[in-house]
Amino acid sequence: MSSIDIHNHILPGLDDGPRSMSESLLLARALVASGFSTVVATPHSMEGRPTPSLILERLRVMQEELARQEIPLVVLPGSEPHIDPNLDERLRRGETLTLNNSSYILLELPFAQPLPVYTEELLFRLSIDGYRPIIPHPERTAALAREPQLLHRLHRAGAIFQVTWVAFSGHLGPDAEKLARYMLEANLVHLLATDAHNPGTRLRELRKAVEAVEEHSGKEAARTYLTGRPAAVIAGRPLDLPPAEEFPDRTEGRFSFLNFFRRKG
Repeated sequence: MSSIDIHNHILPGLDDGPRSMSESLLLARALVASGFSTVVATPHSMEGRPTPSLILERLRVMQEELARQEIPLVVLPGSEPHIDPNLDERLRRGETLTLNNSSYILLELPFAQPLPVYTEELLFRLSIDGYRPIIPHPERTAALAREPQLLHRLHRAGAIFQVTWVAFSGHLGPDAEKLARYMLEANLVHLLATDAHNPGTRLRELRKAVEAVEEHSGKEAARTYLTGRPAAVIAGRPLDLPPAEEFPDRTEGRFSFLNFFRRKG
């Protein structure tokens, strides 16, 4: 069964992904070579820009070019909005795209800055409105690396998490790999995606990353991350997720990943 990627930057000229259609087609061919048949285009979005109409027009042109080039890849609409306090209102007005017009919406957190004070409230409001907010690449968010207990708080507020595949191959660095592996142990890796911007390392190391997940969780679990759960997302179906582990250390001070893994053993 072919794989599905719910987070990548394949559309040309919209963000830090491909600059031209020819570069987009290189990425499309690399995705097909990596086993993907369907991807959701998720250009970065800031306060409703680029507009949904621009994203959909760029997507239409790309789909026509994929058909002309006979590249067997289906590209679906989406976006990766950066967190802002009015995101729920923008969604109601149709100014921000969800993943394939489903109830699932990516919600990008700041990489280096503290989490906005309204983060949990926004997650709760989105959930009340019927959306399922997905936090992409939490393993690269400095605030979550400093305080992993925040992952549990955000999850209780309604968030689910999408880790980048190559975090498990070490490509994103030891800190990102450590946090990703903690999340896997704690049942907080709900989804995995490439977050590919080009046909480079993130796709070349995909097999290595999949093997790391298979070694930890088994081949069936890895297949669920590649097909089952992303298929549910693009169809707008609920995800059947195991309960998260409780945060293991509620004392003050820096969290010890080592203690958690010792407890798991």
